[in-house]
Amino acid sequence: MRLPTHDRTGSLEVKMTPMIDVVFLLLIFFVWTSSFETPEFDLPGALAERPVAGNTQNEATPPPVEAFDEIVIRLRLREGLTVIELSGQRIGSIEALRERLAEIIAIGVQPPVIIDPEPLVTMEWTIKAYDAARSAGADRVLYATAAD
Repeated sequence: MRLPTHDRTGSLEVKMTPMIDVVFLLLIFFVWTSSFETPEFDLPGALAERPVAGNTQNEATPPPVEAFDEIVIRLRLREGLTVIELSGQRIGSIEALRERLAEIIAIGVQPPVIIDPEPLVTMEWTIKAYDAARSAGADRVLYATAAD
């Protein structure tokens, strides 16, 4: 019986092109499936907190500013009179509305102000509420719309 010989006369050659193709496809797959969203602690919000790392006992931290997601001004028509509500509380006049908005904006936050009038409220009251919000220093004043 003759044993096979293990003589290798030719050199072993490794082809690099298929390996580069596979690495390139893996790179494309991982870039395509990776998430480019900002972590939650970087976004402004009432529930988001910055992760604590290291010793923070000796740091003097100021009290956190209360975060406002949005300020909603509702204009309602009750018994023929226009009623102004700021986040569920009744406001007596446009001037009182401007003062309350100025107090909120003086805190240092700039939440969007949303004006939500009922369908029967006149445009005059809507414009007055808009002017009050802008004169109080609000940057973004938006109008709520009803979905049909």
